[in-house]
Amino acid sequence: MSRIPKKRGVGALIAVGALAAFLVLLLPGVSGGKTVKSGSSHARVYKFVLSNNFLGNDWRPQMERLAVLTARQAPFKGRISLKVVNSQSTTEAQIADLNNIVASHPDVILVDAGSPTALNPTIARACAAGIKVISFDQIVTAKCAWKVGQDHSPGQRAIGQWMAKTLKNTGGIFVDRGLPGAPISAIIHDSFLEGLKKYGPDVKVLAEYDGKYSIGPEQQAVSALLAGHSDVAGVMTQGYCTPIFNAFKQAGLKNVPCTAYGYNGELVACARLNTPCAILSGSPIVIQIAMKLGLNAMDRKAVPARSTQVPVPWTLYVSGPPVTIENPGGVVQRIQINKNAFPALAPGLALPYTLPQYKITAQQAAAKR
Repeated sequence: MSRIPKKRGVGALIAVGALAAFLVLLLPGVSGGKTVKSGSSHARVYKFVLSNNFLGNDWRPQMERLAVLTARQAPFKGRISLKVVNSQSTTEAQIADLNNIVASHPDVILVDAGSPTALNPTIARACAAGIKVISFDQIVTAKCAWKVGQDHSPGQRAIGQWMAKTLKNTGGIFVDRGLPGAPISAIIHDSFLEGLKKYGPDVKVLAEYDGKYSIGPEQQAVSALLAGHSDVAGVMTQGYCTPIFNAFKQAGLKNVPCTAYGYNGELVACARLNTPCAILSGSPIVIQIAMKLGLNAMDRKAVPARSTQVPVPWTLYVSGPPVTIENPGGVVQRIQINKNAFPALAPGLALPYTLPQYKITAQQAAAKR
């Protein structure tokens, strides 16, 4: 779905300035590892390996591109080598590949996990071998791994609240279970329902489906559900709104309030179709934070405790009739064309597409390898 835009779209970096300042405070100081002077001809090049087990949406390939692009810039350029290992979409396949990665003994493993627990024994062996393991995005529970990820719970509770208030505590909805087995999917699902039931106890869940974070499965699942529930009043997704709009159009029905994650095309579609939407940012900048943590750990600089999750700030973009979101936990913005929804940028581009300290353009972030 991604297309290369003609210009950068400076506005896409809204709300990341505060994050940059936060990271300066978060990752300075001193901790364990070998001191390496940046720029020294004798500096050791650290070996980083990124382990990923899913490429079925726009986010994961963009995350990998962002990792590669970031590795070419200061402070990483000349300091690290980066290898990306993509496994098949099963925990067994990722474990097998991780065993091979551990055997090659890199300095740092960056892992986007297919399971919060199944990878733990392999990760424990990596840690015991002196390898620094950083779990990001879909994080693991292994105590020895650092954890970097957006806490989706408050954002999804806010979205559940938004849906309840937008529907005025009436009607029925479809709810997306996400990607079966993915750690974040259950958190997103349960947190949304928590917010929905607190503020809309009379809103019914008519059916649930597995959208798998992908356009095709979402549209197919919702199209099938509409055959028996043409009176549905809202749709919660863990991915996109555009396939939902397409399913309703094919069924000859009007759009209903929809939720999604922060792909540029979803914000543009909601604004242009004048449809009530609640869209939560879920930016791949998490990989940049994880990479900096890994470099700091190798350079004996201060890093967060492994027992705590390094936070990633989020934004909730909304359209439709205004509703008051109580205690959202993040920034709430109205969707506006060319302010936070950009027709000139690739529709599959997750926003923000980079932290501002890295000179990466929208064209680079959206380009295919």
